[in-house]
Amino acid sequence: MRNRLYNKPLSTLLLGIYASICFGQTSANNFREQIEEYLDSIKIPGVMISIVQSDSVVFAEGIGYADIDKQEKVDEHHLFRQGSISKSFTAMALLLALKNSTYDLDTPIKEIDPDIPLTNPWANTQPVRISHLLEHTSGFEDFHLHAMYSHATDSVPPIIDMVNDHSQSLKSRWPPGNRKAYSNPNYIVAGHLVEVLSGQKFDEYVKENLLQKIGMNRSGFYTTKPESFSFSTGYRRSGSILSPTPFARINGSPAGDFCSNAQDMAAYLQFMLRRDSSIFSQTDFDRIEIPQTSIAAHNGLTYGYGLGNYSIWKKGYLFHGHGGQIDGFAARYLYSREADLGIAVAMNRNGNENALLDFVLELIHPNESIAPFKRQIYPIPDSIKTKFSGFYEFNSPKSKLIGFTDKMLAGLTLDFKEDKIITKTILGKPKDTLFYAGNNQFYYNGEGVPSAMLLESESGHSVLWINDNYTEIKSHTRRLIIFFGLLLSFLFTTAFFAYSLVWLIRNVFRKERKDSLSHLLLFGFGLAFVSMFVGFGLSVSHPHTAQQPTFSSLLMYFSSYAMVLLAVGSVLRWRQLEGKKRFMVFYVCSSIAAIIISVYFWNIGFVGLKLWSY
Repeated sequence: MRNRLYNKPLSTLLLGIYASICFGQTSANNFREQIEEYLDSIKIPGVMISIVQSDSVVFAEGIGYADIDKQEKVDEHHLFRQGSISKSFTAMALLLALKNSTYDLDTPIKEIDPDIPLTNPWANTQPVRISHLLEHTSGFEDFHLHAMYSHATDSVPPIIDMVNDHSQSLKSRWPPGNRKAYSNPNYIVAGHLVEVLSGQKFDEYVKENLLQKIGMNRSGFYTTKPESFSFSTGYRRSGSILSPTPFARINGSPAGDFCSNAQDMAAYLQFMLRRDSSIFSQTDFDRIEIPQTSIAAHNGLTYGYGLGNYSIWKKGYLFHGHGGQIDGFAARYLYSREADLGIAVAMNRNGNENALLDFVLELIHPNESIAPFKRQIYPIPDSIKTKFSGFYEFNSPKSKLIGFTDKMLAGLTLDFKEDKIITKTILGKPKDTLFYAGNNQFYYNGEGVPSAMLLESESGHSVLWINDNYTEIKSHTRRLIIFFGLLLSFLFTTAFFAYSLVWLIRNVFRKERKDSLSHLLLFGFGLAFVSMFVGFGLSVSHPHTAQQPTFSSLLMYFSSYAMVLLAVGSVLRWRQLEGKKRFMVFYVCSSIAAIIISVYFWNIGFVGLKLWSY
């Protein structure tokens, strides 16, 4: 499929935009102008863009500003923080270190370092293996707030210190090698294993044994801004205002500290397109791109998250790549050997890196797809319809702290047709279409390779694997009862809060306030509930200070307990209620609603949550 995108040798092209024509300087300038207009429209200071084929670099430059105040333009050498793209390089570094050892991807990580502070109830039969770390199937949680950032000022702590800091995350919530749940601490442990196996510091090993061999001479895992290379300033947007973001040191370098530029990312994309055998074998490249440890992979699904490398269908081709965000930066890269195309983008502002890459891809290939594809669709057997009909709950959250959102709002009902499934939301609204590809696998909407699957778990539960998410069949009726029970509870307590507010304002100057305590109890409940979420939101949005008690985390902590106490107090007040019967019924219903809300948030761990130690 060589030169499928371009119908003349790339040496005759100047900076490439449209795929099917040979173009000159005017088109190249037009490409830059359209990128600049896009950046200006959504307030992005600057970007680096790499576009390559396996044998040619089509475009590898910067556009916009690396530093607004200094009016410093981005060029191909300016480094950008790449965030979670780091995982692609950490995975390859660990794979390389394993090749020079007696271990392999199936080795339990405790065999390499028995002191890793992990908890796994299934350790005797299903230990956490190296491959589980790299495919996010260990069952570990994502970052806990208190351990996200390092506040050391003198030197970078050893990676084993970072591993120990994340011990609360290193707890398998289900048998390893089953469900995928994205977890940064997986890759912090992976970086530690690189150091144990190689006997070198992680960043030095990666640079000497991987990056320099690829030709990525300025890239690296930088925990502070490097003085010897030009570096873009990161920005954060608030409304229309852009503010510089300090180079924050995350407490997990292998998971997010990688930095690169347009020139180096072009070399990396070509390395992946060519499958350069100087470092890895063809089997190694297959293993990087194809997952093997999830329940779906065990049953033959090849689409998903491999070793720091995910699959995605775009423009009629299967691409591979990764994305990332970190303070003041967002980045993404994709490549497809079938299309002979690789694209990498990064911007020096937090934002939607997917939209930026899609915009660039659309400029290159404005048609809906760059190649026709064929897929074979079959009728769905009745045995599958009978076995797998029902409602499915998402059951592999990144973090139990925010997992309640899935429990409240997410879930899919499967509506089987002859050769497809219409997935519907919890309230029955059509969402996506799955077309049957055979072997219990399904094409997702317009994709040309299967990415969804119906299968059975080890415990005998029906499972829908969709978009790398693990869902289990559950009672739709029970979910609806919970959903509408909580919805009605919120409505009742909100209505009583508003009613009490009006009552308090009207009665503030009256000498006799009839049954004021009843109004104050449920008014106070509403105030405590709102304060709990305000405290939570402020704490989560400022993770730099999350490791110590702050006003916002203390507000959440005390408000959560106050909410429960006021709800209980409102029930104890029933016998002393005065006034009209309508008011008493309204009060009792609102009081019951307050109890339901309190029980729910107690059950999910919000009540008494100490965010500074979470």
